[in-house]
Amino acid sequence: DTNELTARTRGQIRHSRYQERLRGNYHCSVSMAVTDSLTGLYNRRYMNHQLSLWMKRSLMGGTPLSVVAVDIDYFKKVNDLHGHEAGDFVLKEFAERLLANVRPKDIVCRPGGEEFLVIMPETNGDLACSAAERIRQSVARHPFETDHRGSLLLDITVSAGVATFKGDEDTAADMLKRADDALYRAKTAGRNQVYSIAA
Repeated sequence: DTNELTARTRGQIRHSRYQERLRGNYHCSVSMAVTDSLTGLYNRRYMNHQLSLWMKRSLMGGTPLSVVAVDIDYFKKVNDLHGHEAGDFVLKEFAERLLANVRPKDIVCRPGGEEFLVIMPETNGDLACSAAERIRQSVARHPFETDHRGSLLLDITVSAGVATFKGDEDTAADMLKRADDALYRAKTAGRNQVYSIAA
């Protein structure tokens, strides 16, 4: 019967669209749970989970593991002088430059504020330092736009601290603390530089 076929077809189409919406909502919810809404980078929760996983893999496989903590220099001045919207532009642009200067397998995170962290699997301290220096140069080389019109350009620099996994006695908290300590040393030594506390 034509009418019955039409009714059933419409019902199946409605059901299919409903299922697609449900799937879309689910994927959106999952994405929001692990990513930072401004930059699209992974958040602190995902960072901690992935770092723990990679530390276990490093122990089992005997491969190196490094992290790079990166902080935008004088970021508070950007917000104070030009407003939070300009600050958001800088954060988003920095996230893009960060992603452009790491490998696909590296895990780029924004734990909060102007602080960023890159988890580098199968990477020793020297290679991590080279990557951090590449990131630093890509930031310092070109000014940042701070609005849609590109009418205000700011020179931005970053400081970075590198730490490596020390083995079975090491913890994620210890590793992150070493990266933060290295970052602090880069800041106190004059900023716009990379410092390493590598095993």
